[in-house]
Amino acid sequence: MAKKLGKNEKLDLILSELSALRAEVKSLLKEGGRSAKAASARARPAPAKKVAKRTQSSRKPAKVPTKPVLVDTDDDEPQPASRIA
Repeated sequence: MAKKLGKNEKLDLILSELSALRAEVKSLLKEGGRSAKAASARARPAPAKKVAKRTQSSRKPAKVPTKPVLVDTDDDEPQPASRIA
């Protein structure tokens, strides 16, 4: 069975892995810098198109009548009965 690690040992292990990863990233950036010029032209996204702002239409919105208006409805169908039994 593996020995249980203490807090300090866990921290040391994490920090050592982190430093190894940093070194690897630095080396990859150096290697990528040589070929980045050719890939950068292709990797760069196209500039975003500007969306034209909407202008207010010359029409004025319809006015709401101040007095209530009676609307004619079809009275052919009887109204449903109440659901309360």
